[in-house]
Amino acid sequence: MQKQTTSDERNDRPRKYRAPDAEPGVHPGSSHRVRKVLRWFGGIYGSLRYKTEVHGLENVPKEGTVLVLVKHQRNDDIPVGLAKALYKVRWDIWAIMKDSMAAPMFFDFFLKCGGIPLNRNEPRKSKRDLLFAKKTLYNGNMLVIFPEQTTVPYKMGKGRPGAFRFIVGKPENPLPVLCLGLDYRPKGFLRRTSLTIRIGEVKHLHPDADPEEFLHERMHEIATLTNMKYPFQFKKSEKEFSEESDSAKITETAQ
Repeated sequence: MQKQTTSDERNDRPRKYRAPDAEPGVHPGSSHRVRKVLRWFGGIYGSLRYKTEVHGLENVPKEGTVLVLVKHQRNDDIPVGLAKALYKVRWDIWAIMKDSMAAPMFFDFFLKCGGIPLNRNEPRKSKRDLLFAKKTLYNGNMLVIFPEQTTVPYKMGKGRPGAFRFIVGKPENPLPVLCLGLDYRPKGFLRRTSLTIRIGEVKHLHPDADPEEFLHERMHEIATLTNMKYPFQFKKSEKEFSEESDSAKITETAQ
């Protein structure tokens, strides 16, 4: 059995850094050419397997910092959602992904698509990656997060606030947040699955707002956009990260 590479082991591997948005020792940066490959694949694959409708594309800001919260139904969410929706508006899109997609066997492909790996079982081990995600978001890019942090088909999973709270931190200005639902409806044998992508209106996380309560409200919105119900009650969780202790690191990294 092949040993799975952890985030710490991946970060210790030497890499060549050529992209202007590379973070030496953490991330090789994104590639516009690789993103085009992903859009090409997602477009063809999505057309063959899904009959797709997109609603609310006009709600996507064409530039600037935007955090996107997406319902996670299946692995196709990223290539199809990007190719059929978000890439039609802008290219500077990054996404939090599971750390196994950063394994050497993928030759950094998903990293160069803008993927930022997260160890879902032990998020603390991904602190450097999350710091990079935070810097990337506040540098004026779009960042996609699956708040369920795992695929939950045909029902809503509980929103996990740890990574969300860490990345948004305490914004100096209202942070634009966009919710996106992916509604899959299989049509039977040899028939394309119906996929409806619904994009909500931009909401803002204000500096004095509670990030966890805000995320809970957005989970209800995501459920509505996905034609589902969010069955969970709001309950304040224990902090998984110490944002205050990392603020100095973020400042140093951004310089």
